[in-house]
Order: sequence, then C-alpha cells, then structure tokens
Amino acid sequence: MEEPIAIVGLSARLPGDGDTPERFFESLLAGRSARTEVPQDRYNADAFWHPDANRSGATRVRHGHFLKGSISAFDAPFFSITPTEARSIDPQQRGMLESVYKALENAGIPLDTVAGSRTGVYVGCFTADYNDHITKDLDIPNKYSALGTVASMLSNRVSWFFDFRGPSVTVDTACSSSLVAVHEACMSLKLREISMV
Repeated sequence: MEEPIAIVGLSARLPGDGDTPERFFESLLAGRSARTEVPQDRYNADAFWHPDANRSGATRVRHGHFLKGSISAFDAPFFSITPTEARSIDPQQRGMLESVYKALENAGIPLDTVAGSRTGVYVGCFTADYNDHITKDLDIPNKYSALGTVASMLSNRVSWFFDFRGPSVTVDTACSSSLVAVHEACMSLKLREISMV
C-alpha cells in the first residue's frame, strides 16, 4: 500500500474572487464566473475590436478572466530584490514567490524551519509573454532581463530565496505542464528524494 501524501498548505492566484483557495471554492459553489470585460489598465479592447475576425491587428475578444490588482504590486525588498531587478522579472516569478510564501504561511510553517531542507520545487509553466513585452523596447532590457524572463527561473528563484535544497524543476509540456509537475513532485516524495514539495 502506498503511503499517502499530505497537502499541508495552500495558496491560489486565480481570476475574479479566487484570490484564496477558500474564495475560489465559494465562487465554485455559487456558480459565479470570473469572466469580465478586459480591464482598461490591461489594454483598450475598443481600440482593437473589429467585427471582421480576419482583419490584421484586430480582435473580437472583449472579455476574459483576469487576476485582480496590479501585476506591478510586489514587495521586492521582502524578497531581497532591487527595484530595478523587480521591473525585469516576469510577473509569474513574482507571483510564484508570493504564492509559496502564502502556502507556507497557510500551513503554519515558519521560514527558518524549511531553510536548507530537502524541499523540492516543481512548477508547470507554458508561456513567456513577459519576455516578448520586455524585449520590444531595446532600452528596457538590462542585466536582469534574461534571468527575469526565462521559464527555469520560476522554480529556481523560489529555491534560492527560501533556501530549498531539493530538485528545482520547471516543466513545460504545454497544457499538461501543471499536471506533469505535480506528478514529478509526487514521484520525488514517494522515492524519498525530498521531504517536502
């Protein structure tokens, strides 16, 4: 018989009211959709909308599922990151650091008890939109841009900041990335390669 795996801490960053696992579950129970019109601070949907789907540079999309709040809101000093470096870091990396911190907090695990531990970090990733954004303007890239936008840093930045000593793996298998990452993490736990993930 296989030894069960315990999930001791949770964190979530989901569209609409799903900014915590509890709120996400409440939204599911209530049958609420997180679908909204494109927020003006993301882009002006009216400027790109056109009824002809084949028109170059146009879209027929006016709605989507968006995270609440500004993607720029990030406590860089808390994570020992300079403001210049923070501007070059993909919002996914910033969000990952915050989510791991919140998951440890949710579990009641003090940071000093996991530093140096055999904790593995397995992340599913499948987009690099920020790299496209940051490299549009040649004045923006700086010495932090490469590490700030490469997918492997999603897991590596977490391992470095929290001083986790287990495997640090970012998986890109397109739509199945998160499932493959969870599978790899479970296998490492079962093989006792790590004590926590």
